[in-house]
Amino acid sequence: MEELSSKFGILAEISEKFPKNKKPVLVGGSAVEFYTRGTCKSIDIDLLADRVSLEKVLEKMGFSKIGRHWFYTKDIGIEIVGDSTEGRRVNEIMHEGKLIRILSIEDLIVDRLNACKHWKSQYDCEQAQVLVGVYSDKLDIEYLKKRMKEEDLEMELIKI
Repeated sequence: MEELSSKFGILAEISEKFPKNKKPVLVGGSAVEFYTRGTCKSIDIDLLADRVSLEKVLEKMGFSKIGRHWFYTKDIGIEIVGDSTEGRRVNEIMHEGKLIRILSIEDLIVDRLNACKHWKSQYDCEQAQVLVGVYSDKLDIEYLKKRMKEEDLEMELIKI
């Protein structure tokens, strides 16, 4: 759990450098890792943010860019995977007294199912199953169905 706290502590520190509505949004495997409290692991931190602004913050914090990842330590890499959350929900969560923004569970399920379907990624299929299992009583089912329909994923939900 210490590794998990360290990873999201770094994210909270980065987020603190942005105005509330401009904070980076955690997506991908690390978002799943956050919601599952470390049950599902991710090797990097995927963020949606204004690339130029985030790169400036990372440079000021002492991160170095190697390939597509930014590293502060050799253990934690950050990848800027896009800049828009348009059409998706974002949750705001306090972590160690600092606000972080994270993609909604429903949108993460859709994201994982897309990878499951299009990349034939068994791990992403399993992550979707874990999220559905853990949060089944808290999911906005209507929103999830809507998002799945938009992504042509109706059959993938039946599989999980």
